[in-house]
Amino acid sequence: MRRFASSPMIVALAVVVLFVAAAVRTLAAGTSTGDTTAGCMNQWVFNGVWRVQVSKVEPYMDGGQQVGWQVTQVWHNGTSAEIAPGDSFPKDQVLTLSNGSTIVSTATTTGTLSQGALWSHDVQTAGQYTHVQIFRSPTPLDPTNKPAAVDIAFDAAKLAQARFKPQFTTHQPNFHIKLDCTASASTQTQGGATQMAATSGCLNQWMSNGVWRMRATAVAPDMGNDNAVQIGWMVTQDWTNLTQRSLVPSDTAITDQQLVLANGDTVASSNSAGTTMNFGQLATRTFAPGASFTYQQRFRGSPFDAANKPTGLLVTFDAKAEKQRTHNPQYTGSTPNFRISFECSK
Repeated sequence: MRRFASSPMIVALAVVVLFVAAAVRTLAAGTSTGDTTAGCMNQWVFNGVWRVQVSKVEPYMDGGQQVGWQVTQVWHNGTSAEIAPGDSFPKDQVLTLSNGSTIVSTATTTGTLSQGALWSHDVQTAGQYTHVQIFRSPTPLDPTNKPAAVDIAFDAAKLAQARFKPQFTTHQPNFHIKLDCTASASTQTQGGATQMAATSGCLNQWMSNGVWRMRATAVAPDMGNDNAVQIGWMVTQDWTNLTQRSLVPSDTAITDQQLVLANGDTVASSNSAGTTMNFGQLATRTFAPGASFTYQQRFRGSPFDAANKPTGLLVTFDAKAEKQRTHNPQYTGSTPNFRISFECSK
């Protein structure tokens, strides 16, 4: 997780790499050639940082006319740090059609904006983001010329120079996903970091880590500053300082909160400028000994789908960073993090 202000990234659980190959058509799904790992629809491919699955390909329409294609991709963070796809120096995605022609993701403004939404989306350790990449053709489209493959590539050389960022663990970090084959259940294996350790709880249940006591009490639509249309969700929270000294949460290694949605996607409190400033109400507040504070944390994913409802909240702290501050109160228990389910209440 990214700490508020400038603290180090949280170290979560160890990365476990699992990759299972299976023969599909003339090119085996999951095999690697050169710097590229090949796969099929519904198959997870993994490069040590990201595991990606293509789950759907549909026409992209504008005013009743098809002008391109849209490819639904599911991205999993397989590292022990909160990162965005843009942190791995991705290149423009390329959609190859059945006649061999291609559409580059940045061929139009529509595709460029779509790709930018992916690159900038923070994903927690073992978190998920479902992205619909738009490939709008800059020239008139032939709808019978179907998509055959999508290439998702990265600049591995640049990433290798950025040693503070999670690194690829394979020489084949790029993905070539064939869209005319579907992986069997046995080849849909994932890999990467396991779920972040956290103490589990429910709505209205007090959670404690020896420094902070908190609970989530309500989930409601975020209607924006003008109260005109729903643009996200907000979670009402109560916080209490359990120590005998004044504390500021940002001085106790608090990190981003994550809202978990029904489809498994996560939205970070740092996902927009507005929600980051909102998080600052908590992170920069001075708590007197035993003092409490109630506020509403907003989460605004992009694109927003009101039907994809929240199912839980992950509240995290960088325990390793806090241990280095020997003058600070220390967290107790095996983990300071809280995983709160909205599907139960106490």
